Amino acid sequence: MKPTGEEILAIDVALVPPEWVQERARSVNATLLAGDREGVRFDATHLPHISLAQQFIRRSNLPVLVEQLDRILRATPLLALRVLRIEGRDLTVSFLVELTPGLRRLHERLMDAARPYEEAGGTTDAFYSGQEIPRETAREKDVAWVANYPDQASYSNFIPHITLGVGTAPEPGEPFDFTADRLGLFHLGRFCTCRLLLHEWTLLPL
Repeated sequence: MKPTGEEILAIDVALVPPEWVQERARSVNATLLAGDREGVRFDATHLPHISLAQQFIRRSNLPVLVEQLDRILRATPLLALRVLRIEGRDLTVSFLVELTPGLRRLHERLMDAARPYEEAGGTTDAFYSGQEIPRETAREKDVAWVANYPDQASYSNFIPHITLGVGTAPEPGEPFDFTADRLGLFHLGRFCTCRLLLHEWTLLPL
């Protein structure tokens, strides 16, 4: 079906960590996927990421949203971040990222910019199902997560993290630091994974 401007999409504005951090995430992810457990498998179109803003939006509003985000991100410097530990919560394993003042400020500014374009009534059809056969159909849990993200996972409830998969968390490990300079606007897929890149930004030193 040809996309139309009235189509509603599930989107994520997300930080994409540098390759060496992604490799650490993939290593843990591969361990969690041992056996028959269902879950996210990282690859070229399932990227480790730090979600900063999620919501449903009408496709016709994407260009104006990108303009709003451009204004914010042109004035946003590189982000110095730290992974504090690996942790498990309700069988979801993640790298817990330190909530620095700069990261909190960026999250809140992106949410403030995106919320005027938020659409109610998103369904599983709003998610990217991919070109693979069989298609990756989104779950009702994915719909509920995106619909509730602004109220339940943002602002005072914002906990930055990189989801690694489903299973039992390994040993917490040592904290490590990295610099983030890449953000993407993604069409979300099953498990709220970053599947299709719609727009990309690179942060520069100020």
